[in-house]
Amino acid sequence: MKLSRLTVINYLRLAKTREIVSVRLSGEHFRTNDLADRLAERFSLDDAFVIPADGLSDESRFNEVCEAAAHVLLDFLEPGDQLGVSWGSTLSLISDKVPYWPIENLTVRQLIGAMSNPLLPTAERCSIEIAHRLSALCVTLNAPAVCSNNELARLLREEPIIAEQLQHLTRCNKAIFTVSPCTPDGHVTQFKIVTEKEVERYVAHGAAGIIAGRFIDSEGQPLLGEVDDRVIGIELDTLRQMNGLLVASGLDKLTAIVAALKGGFANTLVIDTLLAEAILAQE
Repeated sequence: MKLSRLTVINYLRLAKTREIVSVRLSGEHFRTNDLADRLAERFSLDDAFVIPADGLSDESRFNEVCEAAAHVLLDFLEPGDQLGVSWGSTLSLISDKVPYWPIENLTVRQLIGAMSNPLLPTAERCSIEIAHRLSALCVTLNAPAVCSNNELARLLREEPIIAEQLQHLTRCNKAIFTVSPCTPDGHVTQFKIVTEKEVERYVAHGAAGIIAGRFIDSEGQPLLGEVDDRVIGIELDTLRQMNGLLVASGLDKLTAIVAALKGGFANTLVIDTLLAEAILAQE
């Protein structure tokens, strides 16, 4: 055809943009060092993927981890699975990088209720995008992520439609999620799930990390408090029963991810080398 390499590249880029073709990388491509094996052995993981971070900025490293996780997700899933999807900037970027790759009879379920902040990635947006790219059925959770008081949350949870959706979350056999540090400027405060003062009170009682809007202690056990009765979404004991794909990047998540790993939330892990080395140095 006598096409230049640049022309071919441009045609491929255009075809990907128009969803005509999709490029998929095997997850094994991302297993580049023995850090992955050591993490898998230490925390009894089915698999671990450690993404090289040498010489990269925080933003570039974050992008590389999310890119890898998007491809690992395809190997993680099988036809007929029901996948629970959490929320946050990590899940949002992953959802944008998942290749267009249909998985037969896949259902994607939103793990935590709706959020109103238009400037930040919401749970429903992450779930819808992943489902779209995998040609899956998407089931959103038609309730707010957090209510203004306990009584309102109780009444909403008892509404037949919402009660059924929450019950159906137990059908998820797999989940993809991240962890957040217990800092005053995190997503849980930006989305007004908790206030800064509430975060401080949870930390004072031993909070080490946050998963799907709920707090865990340093051993990965649920740390129940005033916010839990107002949150509408997956409970941590239910999430822990699922085959979990945990994705994280950045040393600011060190304490939170160690807690999540100790708590047995993850079966498959995708992180960067800096975070992997820091985890193993603690153990």
